[in-house]
Amino acid sequence: MPTYGGDDVNALVIDIGSTWTRAGFAGEDMPKAYFPSHAGYVESEIEVAETSDEPKEPTATNGDTGSDKDVEMADDAQTDKQPIMRKKKTRKYYVGDTESATWRAGMEVSGPLKQGLVEDWDMYEKIWEYAVKTRLHVKSEEHPVMVSEAAWNTSAHRAKLVEMAFEKFNCPAFYMCKTPVLAAFGTGKHTGLVLDVGGDMASACAVSEGFCLTKTICKQELGGELVSQQILEKLKQENDYELTPLFDIKSKAPVDILQKPVISRYDRQGTTDSYLQDMRLRAVQEFKESTCEILERPYDEGLVAGRPLKPFEFPDGFNMSTGSLRYSVPEILFNPEKYMVSRPKSLEGESLVGVHDLVIKSVVASDVDLRPQLLSNMVLAGGSTLFPGFVDRMTVMLQNGIPGGRIKLHAPSTNTERKVTAWLGGSILASLGTFHQLWISRAEYEEHGAAIVDKKC
Repeated sequence: MPTYGGDDVNALVIDIGSTWTRAGFAGEDMPKAYFPSHAGYVESEIEVAETSDEPKEPTATNGDTGSDKDVEMADDAQTDKQPIMRKKKTRKYYVGDTESATWRAGMEVSGPLKQGLVEDWDMYEKIWEYAVKTRLHVKSEEHPVMVSEAAWNTSAHRAKLVEMAFEKFNCPAFYMCKTPVLAAFGTGKHTGLVLDVGGDMASACAVSEGFCLTKTICKQELGGELVSQQILEKLKQENDYELTPLFDIKSKAPVDILQKPVISRYDRQGTTDSYLQDMRLRAVQEFKESTCEILERPYDEGLVAGRPLKPFEFPDGFNMSTGSLRYSVPEILFNPEKYMVSRPKSLEGESLVGVHDLVIKSVVASDVDLRPQLLSNMVLAGGSTLFPGFVDRMTVMLQNGIPGGRIKLHAPSTNTERKVTAWLGGSILASLGTFHQLWISRAEYEEHGAAIVDKKC
C-alpha cells in the first residue's frame, strides 16, 4: 500500500471549533491564526440558464395521425434545446475577525458546526480556505493537513471531510484526529480523561494509549456561549437593560451607575437578528472574562455576598458594580438546572448536568482497571475552563463524587495554551518523525476512496 513519505515541508494543523478556529504549522508552539468560527453571509438570487431537451412532436408517415401505421419519431439530433432561466440562491461569505463583524445590510451570522458536527459544509470550506490562504499564506496542495474532529463524529461526516481535503483542496496527504486525543497530547499525556468545555459543547471522554474510548463519551450543549446568553438575560431581567453593540453606536454620553445609556444610533436598516445577537455576545465576552468567577466550593449566597464588587462599563456606557451576578451565572456549568435564567429552545426537554457529573459518568463507563489512571490524569481543555476558581471547584466536586479516588487535574499553565490545547496536541503529533506512516496519501485515497479514513484515522 502506498504511503505518504514527504518530509520537506511542515504540515498544517487546523482546529475548527464551534466558537474559535485555530490554524498553524506543525512543530510550532502557538497557532499563527486564531479567529472566530462564526462567519457572515449575504444571500442573493441569480438567474442561471439551464438547457432543457424538448423533442419535436412525432410525425405520421401517411399524414393520418389517427391511423395505426408506424410513426416516425424525431431523431435525437433534431431535438430542440430550449434555454430556461431559473433563479438560484447564492451566498457570499465573510470570514475572519473584521469581515464577520463589519455591518452589512441583510448579513446573517452563524457557525458551521452544530453539536460539534459539521452542518454547513460550504461555510466550513470557506473557513478552511481563509485559514490556509489568507492567514497562513500557503497553498494547501503543497502541505499535508491535519484537522481535528469531535469524538462522536460520524463515518459519513468523516468521508465527506476527506473528500473535501483531496478533491477541493488537493492536499498531498491528510489526517484527522479526535479532539480528546489531541488535548491529551497537548498536555503530554497518552492516557487520561479529557474534559473539554468549549463555546457550544461540554464533553468528557477517556483516552487510552492515544485512542478514544467511545463508550465513555459523555456530552451536552453546555458551554461558554450559553453562559454569555444567560448574562444578557440576567441583565435584562434585573436591570431592564439590553446591550447595544458598538456597530450601532454613533455617540454616547457618560451616565451614572445603573442608569440607562444615553446614545445616538446609526440608521442601520437591514440588520439581521443573528448579526445583532452575535455582536451582543462578542460585547459581553469581555464582561465575562474580566469579572466572572466560579466559587471554589458549592455555591453559597452568604459566601458570595462577602466577595468584593467589580466595576464594569459596557460599550454603550451602561456601567455597574457586579457582585452575585458574576458568580451565579457561571455556576450554570456546575448546576445548570438551578441557575439557568432562561432555557434556550434548543435545550427544551433536555436534562442537563454539571460538567463534573459528565466526568464522573465517563469514569464509571470505563473499565475498572483503567479508572485509577484516568483519575490521576484528568486533562482540562477549552476556553470555558478558564474561569478563576474552575480548577479548585472541579477538584472539590470530584472528590465529593468519587470518595477515595486519587484525583489530579492537569491543565496548561497559561490561559492562552488552554484555549489551544487540542491544536497544540496536533502540532506535536504531526511533527513526530514516526507520524509519516499514519498520513493518508493521495495515492491511498485514489486507490481506496473515502473509506480509507476509517481504516487509518
